[in-house]
Amino acid sequence: MNILVTSAGGPAAIGVIKSLKHFDKNKEHKIIATDVDELSVGFYLADNWYVVPRADEDGFINEIRDIIKDVNIDLVLPTGNLEIKHFEALKDITKVFMSDADVINLCNDKLEFYNKIKNDFPTPKTWVVSNDLITDECIAKPRFEIGGSRGFVHCKTMDDVVSVHKENDKTERIFQDYLSGTEYTIDVLCDMNSNPIVTVPRIRLETKAGISSKGEIIEDDYIKEQCEKLCRFLKLKGPVCIQMKEDDNGKPKFIEVNPRFGGGSFFATLAGVNFVEIIISILEGKQILIDEPNKIKVIRYFEEIVV
Repeated sequence: MNILVTSAGGPAAIGVIKSLKHFDKNKEHKIIATDVDELSVGFYLADNWYVVPRADEDGFINEIRDIIKDVNIDLVLPTGNLEIKHFEALKDITKVFMSDADVINLCNDKLEFYNKIKNDFPTPKTWVVSNDLITDECIAKPRFEIGGSRGFVHCKTMDDVVSVHKENDKTERIFQDYLSGTEYTIDVLCDMNSNPIVTVPRIRLETKAGISSKGEIIEDDYIKEQCEKLCRFLKLKGPVCIQMKEDDNGKPKFIEVNPRFGGGSFFATLAGVNFVEIIISILEGKQILIDEPNKIKVIRYFEEIVV
């Protein structure tokens, strides 16, 4: 099987490639990577690679389409925030294991996402600045997904809120109640009917630039139940990365949902649940055997590649 992994310089793509190599010991599958940077680290882990335009530039999706046709791509695994919404246009020529475009757009709009789920799921209060809703401590973040934690500001006073609101950088922001408790990332894999196949919660022990650098795989029935219910409610498909955080009373609340592989998805592979292997098994019509994830702690470190 020829497998295209996009945004190959990002941690999500690296996790996908490493997950594929983790089980494909006989190299039955060929990895083709794309990115905007010719020094993308994923290029040097793949079998072949292509430099492509940015996802917001003209020609991006046509370039991807040409690669799919030229290389006979059997499966596309998109990993970039800004690009995934474009890939629905490719479902007529290859397999793309991901949510529909309308669901992706909803999740990428954090205000609309909040309005969609607020009456059915635990969420922090979320608002656009107005005098009657400002609180003393909150988180300001871009309304629309730009990747990682870029643009996030922890506002501790009213002056901080006003300062962020007055910034003239054309970024549309939302504000959320600050949650002080433990933060969780939950990796979920759904089938194409939005039925969760497997759910792997983990505690974010340490983050750097919005990406988990230390994590602990846990068992939490409440978190699993809520995440699987949310996936069905939103009609999510394929890999999903969910963020939750506890409030002052220890209740986990939904912060956001990314309808793609998460930057720390390889943690689940190390715990014995390989999402990429499961996806390929589904597409090849093989029986799926999924074990409970091992309760492990994972520490990340840099590794150098000479090119």
